[in-house]
Parts: sequence; C-alpha cells; structure tokens
Amino acid sequence: MKHLLTEIVPVVVTYNPAEPTLTANLTALLSQVQYVVIVDNDSTCDVADIIGHLDKKQHDRINLIKLQHNDGLSSAFNIGIASAHKLNAAFVLLMDQDSIPESDMVKKLHDAYFHLENQGISVAAVGPRYRNPVSGQLSHFVRANRFRLTQVLCHEDRTDYPRADFLISSGMLIAIRTLDKVGDMDAKLFIDHIDTEWCYRAQSSGFSLYGVCNAFMQHTLGDKQIRIWWGRWRNIPFHQPFRYYYIFRNSSLLWQRTYMPVAWKQADMLRILYILLFFTLFSSNRIANLRMMIKGLWDGLNNRSGKL
Repeated sequence: MKHLLTEIVPVVVTYNPAEPTLTANLTALLSQVQYVVIVDNDSTCDVADIIGHLDKKQHDRINLIKLQHNDGLSSAFNIGIASAHKLNAAFVLLMDQDSIPESDMVKKLHDAYFHLENQGISVAAVGPRYRNPVSGQLSHFVRANRFRLTQVLCHEDRTDYPRADFLISSGMLIAIRTLDKVGDMDAKLFIDHIDTEWCYRAQSSGFSLYGVCNAFMQHTLGDKQIRIWWGRWRNIPFHQPFRYYYIFRNSSLLWQRTYMPVAWKQADMLRILYILLFFTLFSSNRIANLRMMIKGLWDGLNNRSGKL
C-alpha cells in the first residue's frame, strides 16, 4: 500500500468546477496525501455532490469549506491555509481546481524541499513543471531580467532544482512556518498576481524559490490557448475580459511596491504593453478587453483593490 503523506495538506480552491476535472484532481491528490481541504468560492454547481461521487474512503478525507460569497482566489487560499493549520499540517500545497498532479508529484516536491533545506537554504516554496493537456508542451521556470522574463531550462536528466524568481500558485509547496514569517496571500489582489506578489515578498524576507524539474502536473493557463508566431512560436492564453481588469490593475498596484524588484517591474510593464496591443488587435472581444484593461490600469495606479 502506498504511503500517504500526512504533513502535507493540499488546499484546492473551486469555482464552478467541471466534475470530471475536479474528480481527477482530487483522486490524484488523495492517492498521495491523507487529507485535502477544498474552499469553494460560492459555486452555482454543488461541489459537495461532486465529492459525494468519490469513494467513501476518499470522501471522508476531504474537508469542504463552502463560502457564501466569491471572495477571490487569494482569500480562499488563506481560509484553506488556516484550515490546514488546524489539521497540524507542516506544509500546504496550493492547487487550482483544474490542475492534475502526476502520481509522484507531491513526494518529489517534498523531497526537493528537504534536499534544499539540508543545504542551508531558506526555502520559500518549491513548484513543479506543468504540462499543457492539449499540446503536451512543458512549462519552464523563469527569472526576471531587465525588460524580459528569461526561461530557466532544466537539465536533460531532470534531477536539478533551478532557482526561480516566482512560481505559479498552483503546485506551490510552502511550509507553514514560512507562511508564519512571510504572511498569507494578499487578499486585496483577489485573483491575478497573487503568486508573483507572495514570491517576491518572501524573497524580500530572505527566502528563495526553486523549481523541481522532475515533478509534473497537468495545467492550463487561461480559458483557451492559441498557438501563434510572435517572434517565436508561443501558446497564448486567452481570458474573459474581466480577467484583464485584474491583470492590469494588479500589475500597476505591484509596480508601486518597494519590495518588487526593478527588473520585474520593467519586464512586467513591457508584458502589459504586449498584452494591450495583442488583445486589442487580434481578439474578438477587443473593445471589452480594452475597456477592462484601461479601467484596471487606472484603478491600480489609484491604489484601488479588492473585487471588481
């Protein structure tokens, strides 16, 4: 029988999840850990019913917290972290509802964390690579350089742990004691750049982040992705217009924070310009996108945060 990790508690945030994907997510997690916390952001579908379709032994290992309002991804993560704390977790594993970890992902993240810590490194978090379920393309870890984000490539044997400037929130393994020092996710951001902000805040407190090249999960960025040539072949994530509000607002909020490094600010400003040009020229929702982008930029520069 496979040993289940008891000191790691995944926190899965749901909002109108697709039953097959959430079922795959939970089944994969429960084959690796003892307990899972789900925080539901007031879904219109019945998440409890989806959980009820699981095997009873799996169902009994899930703690479902159903919120009465959609308070955002960051707030939901914080509620889940508090619940994991009560379960005496040493680590939390933040997960999106549509991320499906491979069968050994959690153990490989756990092993990597202790390998790095045993070298005397103050580890903020470790994270896996993610695979696009349609194209099969694997993600890379990134570092921020002047006016660009640079990919950090893994070795061919995939046994290395490259340092990264930030990780996506889904798949991040964080020690509870680190959260006690750095603090929780910034609830004012609501949804976008939650991971970016926390990662740089952790680094400003002396911690470092690392990618785990041999840990994998299935994950999709955006509502859909289109492969285009833009200087090189890229998979471009497309979002609903309201998401561009949060992307632009939260970027402009973070540009004003002193612990965010200049290199990231420069790279992000250029990224925002590219998004503005691309999605107002080539998207079918160009007018709605542009309105949301301008409103988000204006609100961020005027320090307005929270839910739209």
